[in-house]
Order: sequence, then C-alpha cells, then structure tokens
Amino acid sequence: MLMIRAATVDDAAPIGRIKVRAWRAAYAAFMPATVLGALDPHQEASDWAGYVTAMPAEHRLWVAGQDGAVVGFCRTGPAADDPDLGPAAAEVYGLYVDPDRTGAGIGAALFGHAVADLRSRGRQPVCVYAYQPNEGAVRFYQRAGFTLDGTTRLDGDGDDATGVAEVRLTDARAAV
Repeated sequence: MLMIRAATVDDAAPIGRIKVRAWRAAYAAFMPATVLGALDPHQEASDWAGYVTAMPAEHRLWVAGQDGAVVGFCRTGPAADDPDLGPAAAEVYGLYVDPDRTGAGIGAALFGHAVADLRSRGRQPVCVYAYQPNEGAVRFYQRAGFTLDGTTRLDGDGDDATGVAEVRLTDARAAV
C-alpha cells in the first residue's frame, strides 16, 4: 500500500539516492554527462537533511512510502519566479520516483497529493517546469490536467544548474 506523508530528516538519505538514480535514468539523453556524473547521493542526502531542517514555512516536501521504503518525493512552494501567475501561484519544484518503481502510479499519486495540498492552502494557479527534451514528463503533467503555457526558462541558476531549457505547464483547471 502506498502512503504519502511529510518528509522528515530521516528521509534525507533515500531522497538523495532517489534523486541521483532518477536523474541518471531520466535525463541521460539530454543532460550534460558532467552534471549527471557529479551527482553524489551522500551529498544529496546532506543537502536534503539541511533543507528539511530549515524548510521555509510555505514549502512542503512529501515522500511516498511503499513496503517500508521511501520510493518517491515531491517538493512544492510559492512560484516566486513566476510573477505573471499572480501572488497566490505555487510551483511543484520537483517530482521523482525510484526508477525501479516507475509506471506503478506512484508519481501520479504523489503529484495529485501535492497539488491538492497546494489548492487546499489557497495556492492557485499551480505550475510545474519540465526539461524541454523530457517529453515523457511533459505528457505525464498533461495527463494530470496541466497544459504548456508557452513560458520557457533556462535551468542555469544555483549549484545544480544544468543549462537545459525548461517548459512551464500550468493547471488547466485554474484561471491564469
């Protein structure tokens, strides 16, 4: 049975492992090999532990558990970089499922939970960015009711910048 709950610092190690494995599995065709090769599950675990400990009040980090193991995670918060969506807009910053568990509905359940939580807190519209070459992710978000809105950005900020273009999808059910 799948269980979705708020992440704790004890989830940092599995979140770090999932992020590294998921990035390497999903992005190998278009992400610079130097970026993927530099990913370190131990460093990721440390980073996620720090994030959970000092998480901003409006952010959420959800984990999906199955068979006693963390099998996916999703992080959300305000869409601060998208003023065109309005002050109540929110973003799903990332959604990752262990590559050995994809296709089992875990991502859909986790994404649905995260979006429902944002809506319940009055955060609308909701947006999510996907790497432009990642057509599978774009189709996933479209099946969840999100549409491409024509906004793009280059993932070029921060320590984990990739230089890969991203496309924005917004909740088709919300007024933008």
